[in-house]
Amino acid sequence: MSKGIIVAGFGAIGKTTLGNKYNNIIDLESGYYKWDNTGFEHIPYEQRKGKNERPENHEWPNNYHKAVLEAMEKYDIVLTSMHWHLLDFLEENNIEYYLAYPTLDSEKVLEERCYARGNNKTFTEKLKINLYDWYEKLKNYHPKKVLMIQKNQYLEDVLKINGLIK
Repeated sequence: MSKGIIVAGFGAIGKTTLGNKYNNIIDLESGYYKWDNTGFEHIPYEQRKGKNERPENHEWPNNYHKAVLEAMEKYDIVLTSMHWHLLDFLEENNIEYYLAYPTLDSEKVLEERCYARGNNKTFTEKLKINLYDWYEKLKNYHPKKVLMIQKNQYLEDVLKINGLIK
């Protein structure tokens, strides 16, 4: 079986929707690995984001790195979060990946998507700040390709344009 490709994507670009739509694509939501969600199961997942009172999983980030590598053996596309430790891990281990990043004029669209899916203000405001802060930091990384997502596009649109999905 050939190895799947990794697409590390910014928040609110459509990773979860894409993972739910295609059988050969998985969205590895990092929050299931980063946090001990015990006692928060009754809260819908998107509403948990930004709730930092959850204790961090003591196996983080190694458990996430391991899950990404295992998913590459089972899926054609592995969608991941854009955590610095993950990008560092991929680069240090010469693992090829794509970066999916929204254009800077996408702030309002991303904000609307966050609130529509149930994210709280803490998470949404942090995401908006990260849109600008991370843009400069990403220049230090060397993905196979940067997939720029225009203001009203979703990740699925860009993957189709680039021939990564049909």
